[in-house]
Amino acid sequence: MKIGNSSNTQMNTLLNEAKTNTDKMLSTIGAQRELSGKDNASLVISNALASQISTLGQNVQNANEMIGMSQIADVSLRALSAGTEKLEELSVRFKSDTLSSEQKSGLEKEFKKITEAMQKMVEGASYNGQSVLSSTFGLEASSLSSLTIDDKESITTFTQSLTSLSSTVSSTMNSAQSSIANSLSSMTNLSSAHATISETPLDQKLTELSQQNLKIDRSTLAQAHQNNLMQQRISSLLS
Repeated sequence: MKIGNSSNTQMNTLLNEAKTNTDKMLSTIGAQRELSGKDNASLVISNALASQISTLGQNVQNANEMIGMSQIADVSLRALSAGTEKLEELSVRFKSDTLSSEQKSGLEKEFKKITEAMQKMVEGASYNGQSVLSSTFGLEASSLSSLTIDDKESITTFTQSLTSLSSTVSSTMNSAQSSIANSLSSMTNLSSAHATISETPLDQKLTELSQQNLKIDRSTLAQAHQNNLMQQRISSLLS
């Protein structure tokens, strides 16, 4: 089974928007001209602005991390949902009176194989060594062991929990993107003010911001690579 790339495209879009906003911020500050003759009061204000900018920059980084984690969760949940559909099909077939004991035994083995693969997905969905589905979003792999082929209701309940969790993940991604947009907007305004009173040379200021932007580039590439690996693993488990 091949898992689609729509969610991966969404993540790249979100991160690219964050990078684009940062590029605009660099362009805005690049148009500033340094002023001289700063007094002590200006220096205090400058330091305060620099501190706020640093905090906002950390917020952007944290939000990017959350988008990466949510993206892996989203891809995994899509695969789990696909696996659950197979379980439901097997459960319906299992109840057929026309099947022999041997045929039903074969369905049970296939059912067990799929649940084991799904459990590996939950355990293997990680970001920077942290379990995404269990630690971040609260989906325990142990819940899969309770699914049985002759209990369609338990499968339906599990499907509903996946749907609810997918909604939570989507909301988390949207919230992180909103946080990035707001933080970058504030950074643009604060950096413009900071550039007019700071004693830090403008060239140095631009270099520092460019380095921050480069981190976003690297984060985007790393997250996309990790997501592609996750998709390949999921496709292998469900094939």
